[in-house]
Order: sequence, then structure tokens, then C-alpha cells
Amino acid sequence: MSTLTVITDDGIEAMARMLIGVSPPAAFTYIATGTGATAAASTDTALGSENTTNGAARAVATCSFASPGTSQLTYNFVFTGSVTVREIAVFNAASGGDMLLRGVLSENRTFGDSEALEITITNTMVRV
Repeated sequence: MSTLTVITDDGIEAMARMLIGVSPPAAFTYIATGTGATAAASTDTALGSENTTNGAARAVATCSFASPGTSQLTYNFVFTGSVTVREIAVFNAASGGDMLLRGVLSENRTFGDSEALEITITNTMVRV
């Protein structure tokens, strides 16, 4: 992904709610791709232009607990036609929902029919 991945305002609120069990949102298990090139911002609530066709639609990731403080989401998109990917995000719903984070690639990545893109997002919590 990009060198700058932003945790959104909605993502921070969701994590705070999950920690104390007050109106916790659904788990963030969906990976989405899009073509938007606008820099990621904490106020983002949706991708600039989410991919919805040719095997690039939002998908449920395989989620795992990698080690204390570290979790991973992985999904292997297999495309059924031409797809351009410029942005990647994590959501808690198959459509709509809250966005946890968004990253923007430094350039477009274009894929053709039968090509694949495996996305692994590693979330690491650290003490500051």
C-alpha cells in the first residue's frame, strides 16, 4: 500500500466503543478497492470511487490474530475483467458501513482478466 495509510475518525470512534462495549460497531472484516487518487484523510467515510465489478467488489477478508497487538486481514481478489486499483480501505459492512482506514497507492495499478491481487493489511497496536 502507500506510505500513508490513515485511520479515519469513524475508525477511531469505533475502536474506542469496542474497547468498552458501548454501542460497539460490527467487526471490520471487509476489504474494498477503488480508483480514487485523492490523499487519504481522517475525515474519509468512503472510497473516492469504489470498484464494484469484474471481481473487484468489496469482499470479506480472512482475519487472523498474528501476535499480541497485531491482527491481519487478507483477501485474494481474482479479476474477471480489467480493473484499476489506486485506493484500498477496510470497512465493517458489505456496503456502506464505517471505514476503519484508507490508503492510496502512489500510482494506478491495472489488472486484466484472470489476474489476481492479494491484499494483506496488518494492524499493529503500540504503546506511546
